[in-house]
Amino acid sequence: MSRWDCFRDRELNTSRPMRPLRRSMVGFLNRAFHGDVDTKFIEPLSLLLRKHSKPKSIRECKQIHAKLLISEAISEIYIANTVLSFYSKCGDFYNARLMFDQMPHKNVVTWTSMISALVHHGFYLQALNLFKEMLQSGATPNQFTFSVVVRACIGTVSLDLGLQVHGFIIRLGLERDEFAGSSLVDMYFKIHRSLEDACCVFSGLFWRDSVLWNVMISGFSQIGDVSEVLRLISDMWVLDGFKPNDFTITSLLKCCFLLREVQQIHGLALKLGTDGDVVVGSALVDVYGRHGKMELGQKVLDSMELKDSFVWSSIISGYARNGNGDKAVNLFRDMCRQGLKPDQHAFSSTLRACAEIGVLETGVQVHSQMIKNGYHSDCFVASPLITLYSHCNEICEAHKLFRRIVDKDIVAWNSMILGYAQMGEEFSCHCIKIFRELCRTPGLKPDGATLIVVLKSCRSHADLITGIQIHTMIKKSSLSCETLIGNAVINMYSKCGDVDGAYQAFTDIVHRDEISWSCVIGNYQHNGFELEAMSLCKEMLAEGFRLTSFSLPLCIAACSELAAIDVGKQFHSFVFKLGFDGDVYVGSSVIDMYAKCGFMEESKKAFEEQEAPNTATFNALISGFAQHGNALQAIELFKQIEKMSLVPNQITFLAALSACGHAGLVEESLFFFDLMHNKYNIKPESEHYSCLVDVLGRAGRLEEAYQIIPNDGNVQAWRTLLSACRNYDNAEIAGKSARKLMELDPSDHASYVLLSNLYSGEGKWEQAFELRQRMVEIGVKKDPGSSWLIFRDQVHEFLVGNFSHHDMMEILGELSILNKHINSTASWHVSVEC
Repeated sequence: MSRWDCFRDRELNTSRPMRPLRRSMVGFLNRAFHGDVDTKFIEPLSLLLRKHSKPKSIRECKQIHAKLLISEAISEIYIANTVLSFYSKCGDFYNARLMFDQMPHKNVVTWTSMISALVHHGFYLQALNLFKEMLQSGATPNQFTFSVVVRACIGTVSLDLGLQVHGFIIRLGLERDEFAGSSLVDMYFKIHRSLEDACCVFSGLFWRDSVLWNVMISGFSQIGDVSEVLRLISDMWVLDGFKPNDFTITSLLKCCFLLREVQQIHGLALKLGTDGDVVVGSALVDVYGRHGKMELGQKVLDSMELKDSFVWSSIISGYARNGNGDKAVNLFRDMCRQGLKPDQHAFSSTLRACAEIGVLETGVQVHSQMIKNGYHSDCFVASPLITLYSHCNEICEAHKLFRRIVDKDIVAWNSMILGYAQMGEEFSCHCIKIFRELCRTPGLKPDGATLIVVLKSCRSHADLITGIQIHTMIKKSSLSCETLIGNAVINMYSKCGDVDGAYQAFTDIVHRDEISWSCVIGNYQHNGFELEAMSLCKEMLAEGFRLTSFSLPLCIAACSELAAIDVGKQFHSFVFKLGFDGDVYVGSSVIDMYAKCGFMEESKKAFEEQEAPNTATFNALISGFAQHGNALQAIELFKQIEKMSLVPNQITFLAALSACGHAGLVEESLFFFDLMHNKYNIKPESEHYSCLVDVLGRAGRLEEAYQIIPNDGNVQAWRTLLSACRNYDNAEIAGKSARKLMELDPSDHASYVLLSNLYSGEGKWEQAFELRQRMVEIGVKKDPGSSWLIFRDQVHEFLVGNFSHHDMMEILGELSILNKHINSTASWHVSVEC
């Protein structure tokens, strides 16, 4: 028996592990090449190298290469090609290229092996350059060469090169070969998006295997053509006898948009026996999650014997996406307990779940797992972690993490900008700073999401200049015509108090939607221009846009401020007509409208119509009772909130305090103020202090009210105390309050007028005159009185001293007639009495 036969018989024992096999092979090479090896052993040696040797390190490659060099067997081209593939598989391109350049003879396999290695590792341009060298050397490519070269064209997204290669394939008569043809089909789908060209290549092939059929099916599934995908699957099965496999099922799932279709495909997978496949199971779990049917996805997961990381990532992502963060976090823990290594998607979905349910401690634990698995600087995973820290008010930790990311993508930048934008007005400068840093970063530029987020940080008049600069940047970019960004610009101007700027931004939007109209109506309504808001609402309806759950409450709120009950009732009818009767926020606006217009019975009726009232609904009715002096009913409603296990908020306590203030219930007001602070941990704001000062001022407890205000020091509280001092003729506290009010807001006329009236009431005419004179010197003007009426669905507003109304001459004429009639009636009564 020869030495080769002995070696072959030993290697037929498949129970032996791979590492001893490689040691045996290296030992065989060592023994063989130090002895006399006949050339008849070269071919079996090449087969052995190709079939069994899978070197795990460059060192092993070099050992084999060295032995072959010593034996001079490396001169045989097929052995040299095998060693070349060893270096390529180990990623040692330097030695692979060195060996390639030193080979005296290269055949098509040599060139193809080197090109394939470059393509496999993503070096597409180098692969194309090497293909050019191959052609220049006079070597003729075969179908396998063209297959990898076309893949290189796909990698560089170069259709022109791909078309040239296609022409070369036709020239050599290989256009009907399945290897070259499958790559061309893939290229036309991925680069050119040409279904016609892909189908033309596909139909011209001599023989089509299941891989090629699946390439076609995948191409049509990517564009969502379900009917063509089904036709191809049918033809594959009927014409060529290939049953759908796991790849076919996953491609079919990608283009299904209806749950019924997904369930039918699931049934097909069960029939074909591919439902237990990890790839198919993962795809089913993912698709069920996208349809919100997590119970079906969970059943698929439970039925799978083998579960890889992708399956776990899919189920975790599904629960996180569908608002079940607790379940997503628990599944992540189960995954880790089973010894599986989480991937980027599992980490990202779990962190999004932690942010949703607000569990910072769990998020920190996941962060530690990220570091252990080497994802600490990965953008895809770090971005949701930044969001988590920001949501939990750990903005400093979020910023540290952001700075540790080496190669930041636009998502990471947006996450950090959004984190600062959500922290409040005091962090607006940091948000703008990060945005400007992004603008200076090479290779990156703000996208639509960036601009929308940074515009949200401009929320006061002080931020208007920055907002205008961002708006100017938007106008210069290609994003200026996008409706979403236009809507964000309207909101920015509205929050900064620039009503005209908001309207101009609205007119600049080319394609307005319902949100655009809601934004501009809200702009006028929030800034006190209710008449303009009503007018815009009519214009919106005239242009064919429907009222939404956002625009309808704004219009109803405008009616509330104008006390336009008739128009308000019309909007109330829209609530039922458009199906918003179950929307608690729309219902709350209706309750508030009737209360402010003085129709408390209608307000209570609207409240009773709510199927599931929440805190906002109760707040509207409590505020209504407060405005009408029904303190006891307001207090009773507050008790009902607690009985229903609803949590009162700042607005609830403000309404309760206001009700107690109007009724003069001092002790009850102090009780609510204490309850808000101690039981519900709600920090009192300016309005709460103003209400408490008001009730104490009404009761004459001015000194006590004066002691409370320094805790807050807002303008409204001081104005309320000053008004109370006038009622009780307390000049001492009135003087202190007025001076403090003038210090906080020198342009406010109320402090001057109230103190002047107080001095006049006490006969201090000189001090009163001095105050009036000071108002004139610093330019303080009292806001003119106004009134309005609604006539034929038109709101007419009148200001003191303003004669700009278009029907003013007719109005003055009618007033003159009425005045004469009143005077004549009065004189008749005088004569009768005489």
